[in-house]
Amino acid sequence: MKTFLISGIPGTGKTSVAKKINEKYGYPFLSLGEVVVKNKLHCGEDPSRDTKIVDTEKFNAFFRTFFLNQKEDIILEGHYADLIEHPSVNIAIILRAHPNVIETRLKPRGYSKKKIMENIQAELVGDSTSFMLEKTELVKKEHVFEIDTTNLTIEEIADKIHLIFKYPEKYPEDVAGKLSWLSDNSVHIEKYL
Repeated sequence: MKTFLISGIPGTGKTSVAKKINEKYGYPFLSLGEVVVKNKLHCGEDPSRDTKIVDTEKFNAFFRTFFLNQKEDIILEGHYADLIEHPSVNIAIILRAHPNVIETRLKPRGYSKKKIMENIQAELVGDSTSFMLEKTELVKKEHVFEIDTTNLTIEEIADKIHLIFKYPEKYPEDVAGKLSWLSDNSVHIEKYL
């Protein structure tokens, strides 16, 4: 059994892509945000950030039990993916998107301006990638990848992820750490400070 992680900030396409991979390739998936809420794996809320605070002890205990019963390959998607610690984790994909696109995608969700800016700033500095790269067992295998979703359809992203799952060694250009919005001239950083 292999576990595949899909992470990224809100608006990068995690859930839509996981659904498309499930529909097209049959990989089952779990949305980590839904698991946290449904199983009460949080220890409170951060009203200033409009988010749940995950109880990492409960979270990891839940997934230790979950993995005992899991027999088939699975995708775990969500911005809590970097908290998953299990030997079955094979590949992690971080979805990224241009900050202007993130802003456009998050506005219709009713997020506050502060929450939108916080997420854009997290994307600018690559928070999701940094958190995942701390998982040294994945980094050593060079199995942490970044995909720029800015100009790709959900289907194109799903197809690329499926190929990375099957043939990770064929995608060295997508190994994490090569994508930087801070050095991209199309990003006006001062707009997001």
